[in-house]
Amino acid sequence: MKIWISKNSEVPVSEQLVAQLTLGIAANDFKVGERMPSTQEIARRCGIHANTVGAVYRKLTDQDLLEFRPGSGFYVAESAGRLIEGSRRLDELIDNFFEAAASLGFDREGAIKRIKRPSSSRPTDGIVVIESNDGLRDILIHEISDGSISVSGASLEELAAGHLKKTSLFAAMFDEKPKIEPILSEGQRCIYLKGRSVSAAMSGETRPNPGDLIAVVSGWEGFLTFARIMLLAAKIDPGNLIVRSTTEGDWEKAIRTSSLVICDSLTAESLDGHDHVRPFRIIADESINEIQTSIRNSSAS
Repeated sequence: MKIWISKNSEVPVSEQLVAQLTLGIAANDFKVGERMPSTQEIARRCGIHANTVGAVYRKLTDQDLLEFRPGSGFYVAESAGRLIEGSRRLDELIDNFFEAAASLGFDREGAIKRIKRPSSSRPTDGIVVIESNDGLRDILIHEISDGSISVSGASLEELAAGHLKKTSLFAAMFDEKPKIEPILSEGQRCIYLKGRSVSAAMSGETRPNPGDLIAVVSGWEGFLTFARIMLLAAKIDPGNLIVRSTTEGDWEKAIRTSSLVICDSLTAESLDGHDHVRPFRIIADESINEIQTSIRNSSAS
């Protein structure tokens, strides 16, 4: 399979590689059980770092498309075949639907309009955020909640076990889609949330002074890691960083001497009395708007 990587694209190299390898698996260019090219081989062919390829392989493993065999490498997972077959069957169902609609006098555009009309939506009495990581789930719930509808959380395992069959509307981060779509019940729908880009998060922000002591605080380990990487990439001296999890008992005491606190939006609420708090939201505005539109459409039905 030929892989094309553009280093001048706005799309990060890792995302380009994820998309192309996923399509390669779906198109059977990489067959179930087949050993994937080594990270070094892909890196050499594409002119990128082997660590980037390794991170992409691990992400595809998290999505159940690849599996890692110690001492041997990465292979196309058996679960990838099931996901691909599920997509193929869905395509068949969609084709059959449009054929049936045509027999009733509806063209494709008319059938799609009927599907999208608000009156066909089931009333939504709440949203359940699907996320197995407790820290990230709490942050997502906080960012989605606006007081107009109840928002709760559950793990992917609870959804898979069928404990949420009465729920009609879910929300989850976009990279959870391959795991969630195959286990949704009839009538259930999930809104897949896009993350806020680094450029959007940093828009309008001023660079800290060279001597400033900067604290990074969150209950989600992923936020701590991302923020630290972002600050180091911005040439912030590692000695000027204090990184604390809100699960640690003394985290508030540890950040008292900091000139600036970078945190998620949920943690920011507990720092009302602290000066110079700079919260960053995780969910992109367009995803928040999509949720609000779905709620309005459901309430109008």
